[in-house]
Amino acid sequence: MLKNYFKILWRKLVSDKVNSIIHIGGLAIGISAALIILIYVNFEQSYDSDLMYSDQLYRVNLTSISNDGLVEKSARTSPAMGETFAKEIASVEDFSRVVILGEVIAGFEEQFVREENIFLTDQHYFEFFDVDLIKGDFDQMNEPLKAMLSKSTAEKIFGALNPVGKTLEINSTNFDGTVEFQVVGIYNSTPTNRHLRPEILISYATLHHFIGKGIDQSFDWLNQFSFLKLSPAASVPETELAINKSLQAHYGESLKTSGSNWDLSLQPVNAIHTSLEYTGEYEKGVDGEKLNYFLWIAGFVLLMVYLNSINISNAKAMTRAKEIGVRKVSGGDRIQIFFQFLFESFLLNLLASVLATLLVLSCGDLLNSVLDLGLPKDIFQFDSFASYILAFWVFGTLLSGIYPAIILASFSPAGALKGTLKFKLKSAFARPLLVIQLVFCLVIIAGVLTVYKQLNFMRDQNLGLSLEDKLVFRSPMLFVEGSGNYQEQIQNSIGSLNAVTSIGATNEIPGNEVYWRSDDYHVEGKEKNGVMYTSLSVGEGYFDVFEIKFLAGRPFNLALDQGSEAIINRKALAALGFQNPEEAIGKLLESRNGKIPIVAVVDDYRQQGVNVEIDPMVLNYSPQDLNYYVVDITGSDPTASLKEVERIFKKAYVSSPFEYYFLDEHFDKQYKSEQQFVQLFGMASLVAVLIAVMGILGVTNQLVLQRNKELSIRKILGATPFQLLNLISGEYLVWLSVCFLAGIPVSYFILSGWLEKFHVQVSLGLWFFLIPSLSILLMFLIATAYQTAKAVFVNPADILNDE
Repeated sequence: MLKNYFKILWRKLVSDKVNSIIHIGGLAIGISAALIILIYVNFEQSYDSDLMYSDQLYRVNLTSISNDGLVEKSARTSPAMGETFAKEIASVEDFSRVVILGEVIAGFEEQFVREENIFLTDQHYFEFFDVDLIKGDFDQMNEPLKAMLSKSTAEKIFGALNPVGKTLEINSTNFDGTVEFQVVGIYNSTPTNRHLRPEILISYATLHHFIGKGIDQSFDWLNQFSFLKLSPAASVPETELAINKSLQAHYGESLKTSGSNWDLSLQPVNAIHTSLEYTGEYEKGVDGEKLNYFLWIAGFVLLMVYLNSINISNAKAMTRAKEIGVRKVSGGDRIQIFFQFLFESFLLNLLASVLATLLVLSCGDLLNSVLDLGLPKDIFQFDSFASYILAFWVFGTLLSGIYPAIILASFSPAGALKGTLKFKLKSAFARPLLVIQLVFCLVIIAGVLTVYKQLNFMRDQNLGLSLEDKLVFRSPMLFVEGSGNYQEQIQNSIGSLNAVTSIGATNEIPGNEVYWRSDDYHVEGKEKNGVMYTSLSVGEGYFDVFEIKFLAGRPFNLALDQGSEAIINRKALAALGFQNPEEAIGKLLESRNGKIPIVAVVDDYRQQGVNVEIDPMVLNYSPQDLNYYVVDITGSDPTASLKEVERIFKKAYVSSPFEYYFLDEHFDKQYKSEQQFVQLFGMASLVAVLIAVMGILGVTNQLVLQRNKELSIRKILGATPFQLLNLISGEYLVWLSVCFLAGIPVSYFILSGWLEKFHVQVSLGLWFFLIPSLSILLMFLIATAYQTAKAVFVNPADILNDE
C-alpha cells in the first residue's frame, strides 16, 4: 500500500511541476527562515544558562534616586556589599567581586599586546563561572600580584613557552606605570555565550596591595560587579528585602547625608545579556523584548507557510475528485483515503524539511556574515537545530495535512465521478485562511518600514557634536614605547599636517560608555543631592575637534596641572542647582579629590546614542597620554590623509600597531540591535511576501478550477477579460478590505508598543500602513490577473470537451 502511495504522490508531483515547486519550495524557504531566527534567538538567550550554578547566581544592581528625582540604574556596586550580605543573610551562600581594569599593555620580554578584557577577581569567580583550568592552581589567586591567562592570550604573549611561573608585565594608567605579576595558571578561553569573557584575570588581593584592605569596607566605591550565590531554596524577593535592609543598616545615614536613595535588586546572571536596563555593563547585550519579537516573526512565517500549504492542498482537491471517486467505488474507505493524504503530507513536509536543512547548512554562515548576527562560526551544524527540524516536520504534517485529508476523504464518489461535486470555498475556510495570511504579511511589511524609519530617525538626530570626517586612532602602547607622554608629540606631528584641521585626545570617544561615575560632586557650600555625574578626562583640542558649543566660559588653561579646572555640561549645570551658565563660572566644584573651579559650561552632547539619556558630565583636563586621539580630516582625498597620519605614527612608534577607525562608523555600531532587527525583519518580510503571493495563487487557482466551465461559457457568450477578472476577484476584494481593517489596528498596536521604549521615536503616520496595504493589493491583483489570463487564453472548447 505504501508503495502505491509513493507512486501516486510522485506522479502528481511530476505532472504538476510548478505547483509542486511552489508548495515544497515555499515550505522549505519558510522553515529555513524560521530556523535562522530561532537559532539566533536561542543563542542570545543561552548566555550563562549552562553554568553549574546558573539558577543560583545573581548580580546585585543598584538604582540610585536623587533628591531631584533623577534615576540611574547601574550594574556596578561597591566592595562591601557582597561580603556584608554573605555574612548577615542566611539565603546568601557566597559572593564574588569583579573589577573591570580597563585597557592595559601586557607582555613578556619583547612580546607585548594590548588587552581590554582584563578583570580583578577573587577565587569564587572560578567556581561561579566554570573557569576551565588547563595548568596552574586556583588557590594562588588569593595572593596579590598573581595572574591567570586565557589559552589564546598566553599563546600571543608566551608562544610555545609554559607561562606558569613566568613574570607578566602589565602597564596600566590604573597602576600609574608597569607592574610585574606572576602567572599562576592558564585556562581555556571563555565560551562566546558568556556575558563576561576575560582574557587576563588578576587576583583581587592586588587591590589590597595598592590601596589597602580598607577598600573591602567601602559602600561608595561603585566600580565593581557583585555576584551572589543564593541557596537553592532561597526566595529572591525576600533576599532583595534583606539586602536592602542590610544596606540601610550599614550605609543609610550616609545616603541621607548625600541626598540619595539607593535600591538594590537581584538580577539572574543568565538574564544579564538580554537586558539593556542598566548602565556600567562590561558589554552591551541585546534587548530581550526584541528577541520576543523575533519569535513572533518566526511564528508568523511558519503559520503563513502552513496556511499556504493548506490552501494549495485545497486548490488541488478538485483535480483529484475523480481519483477519489474511483477509489471509493473500488472499495476504498474514508479512513484509507484519509491516511493516504496524511501520508502524502508527511512526505512533502519531510522533503521540505530536508531542503530547509540543506539551505541552513549551506547559507547559514553567509547570512550570519551579511546580517552581522555575531553568531559563532560552528553554530550552523545539524545537531544545533535537529530538534527544531523534527518538530517542524511533525507539526507541519499534522497542521497542513489533517484538514485537507478530511476534506478530500469526505468527497461523495457519485458527485466526484459525475462532476457535480460542490466544494464550497466557504466550507473550506479558504477565504479566512487567506485573510489571516495577508494580515500577517501586512504586519511584517509595516514592521519593516517602522524599524527602518526609526533607525534612520535616530541616526538623523542632532548629537550636539560633529562626527563627520573624524579619524580615531588608539594611543601608542606606552610600555613598549617607553612609558612617555605622547599627547604633545602627537599634537605637534600629526596635528601639523595640512589635511588635519584639529586633533584632540580623550579617555573615551563618543559611542563608548564612560564608566567613571560618582555622586560625590557638589558646589562648595551646598550639600550633595545624590546625582550621579559622569567624569571624563580630555586633552588639548577636544572641544575644537568635536565642535562642541560653549554656553559660557573658556577652554582649559593648558599651562595648569592635571585636574586643576572643570568644565560641565548643561545637564550638570541644572543638577548642581545653577539657573544659567554664567552663574556657574568661577564657582568651586567640590569632591573627595578637592576643590576646582568651573571655567566653562558646554551644551549637552551625546556621548552615546539617542536612545541613551544624556548624563550630567564633568570634564577634566589631562595633559598626560589618553586612550584615544581624534583627528578632523579635511580635503577631497581622505584616504591619502589617512595614509599620511599612519606613516607619521608608525615612524614615531615603531612597535605600536596603528589601530584606527572612522568615528561616524563606530558611533553607528550602537544601533547594531536595530540594524539586525531591520535585516531579520526584512528577510522575514521577503519570505512573507513570497508565501502570500503563493497563497493568493493557490486560492485563485482553486476558484478558477471550480469555475472553468462557467468561465468558458461566459467567454463564448462574449465576456471580456476584465469582466472575467472581476468575476474571479470581485468577492476577494471584500476579503482584502477585511484584511486591511484587521491588519492596520493590529500593526499599530504592535509597532506603537515597540516604539515606546525609545527616548526619541518616529511618528506612525498613515503611510506606514498605506504602503503595506497597497503592496498587498497590488500583489493580489497581479496574481489574480495571472490566473485570469490562464483562463482567458485557453480554448473554451478544450475545457467543455473535457467536462
